[in-house]
Amino acid sequence: MTVKKILFIDDDRAQREVLQRFITELGYEVKVAESSREALDILAKEQFPLVITDLSLPDMDGLDLCRHIKGKNSKTIVYALSGYIAYFGEDKLNDCGFDGYLVKPVNYKVLHQAIEGAFEKIANFAKNE
Repeated sequence: MTVKKILFIDDDRAQREVLQRFITELGYEVKVAESSREALDILAKEQFPLVITDLSLPDMDGLDLCRHIKGKNSKTIVYALSGYIAYFGEDKLNDCGFDGYLVKPVNYKVLHQAIEGAFEKIANFAKNE
């Protein structure tokens, strides 16, 4: 059985705290990072089946972070969470390896559905191995 762990990356402290609380209340284990560098340090020590990241981060944008994560483990599901999805463009997000995206301000029902969908996909990966 897959451990339902999520790494959430956002440089906005309030956003991190609110979403960490919400996702934890859904029954998931959540770790947060405020930068790409911190996220990469965490990922070097622990595996997360699902990563949700802001695109506008101070040290490395979410596009490069996604490429790096997918380069290390292509099975990790990575979602973009940003108020600037249209600016980056869906094609570019797909090219970088994102499995999906969520628009800020996030709708909690949509976020919950996205997380559930990700873990269903992860469970199917595990069945087929």
